[in-house]
Formats: sequence, C-alpha cells, structure tokens
Amino acid sequence: MKKKVGNACRTKNQIRNSKSRGAQFEYDVEYNLRKKFPGIYMTKERGFCKQYDLCSDLEMVAIECKFHAKMSWSKMLKYFYKLQQVATEKYVCALIVKTNRQPVLVMSEVNDVIKLEDFTQKFGILFEKHPSTRQK
Repeated sequence: MKKKVGNACRTKNQIRNSKSRGAQFEYDVEYNLRKKFPGIYMTKERGFCKQYDLCSDLEMVAIECKFHAKMSWSKMLKYFYKLQQVATEKYVCALIVKTNRQPVLVMSEVNDVIKLEDFTQKFGILFEKHPSTRQK
C-alpha cells in the first residue's frame, strides 16, 4: 500500500487550521510593515491574483509570507525565486518566514547576495501581533 503524502494524510480541520494560521500571520506582517511602508496592502483584499501576499506600489515592494512548522533553506530559496519571477519588474522582493518556536525571518537580495535576517534587524521594527478586531 502506498504511503499518503501532503494534504492526503491530513484531516479537514488540520488543513483549515493551517490556512487560518497563515492568514493570521499575513495580517501580523501587514500590521507591522504599515509602520515602515504606509502604502502597503494585502493583494487578496483588493481582489488581485498576483501570487504574492503584500504589495506597496509607492515603495515598490512585493512580499510573500510563509508560516510552516519547519522550513529548509532550499525551500525558502524556492519560494524566494518564485516571488522574484512573479513580482512586477524593479520591485524589491522579500520573503517573510515564521516557523514554530522561531523568530520571524526575512529573506531578501542585497547587491546580488541573498540574505536571511531577523525581522527586527531588517526593518528596525519590533514584530508584534495585530490587535484583535473583537476588542473595542
């Protein structure tokens, strides 16, 4: 019997929970980067299908957010190269990654060198969770 791989071995609730965590992480990233890039927005909220999560046309930035249990360097590079291919020309690309019990990391390219830095080091902003919409 073949071993199941990917989402085939996961329940519907596990898939739903992982999508929810990813969406919450995107909101957290947008909340934090709004301090640095006032024109940043979530592409899904504007109905775009740009294949990346956050964009700022004023600052010319394209950002992809990933929240996984664990992620290897090669997997991060794969996501980063895909982002560079689909992003608008001359936009600065950044991959923001969060793994379980690890700090938020940012992969970007500076002078043809790919760097992986802590979120606070890269942007000079302390990473915080976005405030709840349920509280008044």
